Amino acid sequence: MGLSVLVVDDAKAICTHVTRIVRNAFPKASVISAFNGKEAQSCLEKGHYDLIICDWEMPQMSGLELLQWTRQQEQYKTTPFLMATSRGERDYILKAIQSGVSDYLGKPFSAAQLEGKMQKLLFGKPAETTKTAAAKPQTQQKAGAKPKGLAQLRTSNQFFRCAIKDISLRDVLVVIKNEDSAFPGILEQVVVDIEQLSGDGVARINGFVSRIEAFDNRADTPFVSVKVTFVDDDPEKLEHISNYIASLR
Repeated sequence: MGLSVLVVDDAKAICTHVTRIVRNAFPKASVISAFNGKEAQSCLEKGHYDLIICDWEMPQMSGLELLQWTRQQEQYKTTPFLMATSRGERDYILKAIQSGVSDYLGKPFSAAQLEGKMQKLLFGKPAETTKTAAAKPQTQQKAGAKPKGLAQLRTSNQFFRCAIKDISLRDVLVVIKNEDSAFPGILEQVVVDIEQLSGDGVARINGFVSRIEAFDNRADTPFVSVKVTFVDDDPEKLEHISNYIASLR
């Protein structure tokens, strides 16, 4: 069965635009549009969806209310829910995080930005298009994108200095150097100390290792990628993450 996506926005032009982007990225996807939260609720009750892309401000039922209802439904407790809205204020982002949003995309957004978010939510990491990959030198593809900041990954008995390669409201992807120390294990409890880009403080976020892989396809790879899924629901820590993400824009 192919990918099933629900697009929710009271502006039909936006629904059409998002649908076009989704089908361009996933040609076999089934895409259904709803023009307010109530319509979306009805769609979710009648069928199953693998991804929900939703606006915030809509008549009858807002995107936040739909998100809260969705997380109360057993079949949609963990379904990727992407909030796409022009409301980028700190309080709005924090409310979405506390209600269980998977990620947040500010309007206006490009097709590439939406595709990247979808790829990450569905498969764990953005996928490069063939055209983009071909345009990069071999060494640049291996090196990856420019780090988005620095962090420290701490286990029960060791710590690693690392570079942040990607970060969302729910997880962070870091790269650590392959040295003599043992790597953290899958599902191991860890703490990530995220340094503000401004240097004003550090956020200590609790999480667990959800993925670890060699940076290069060889046993002596110099770097290792580690994905940490956050488990904290402390409002202050969540606000720190949202501020950090906002500072990257």
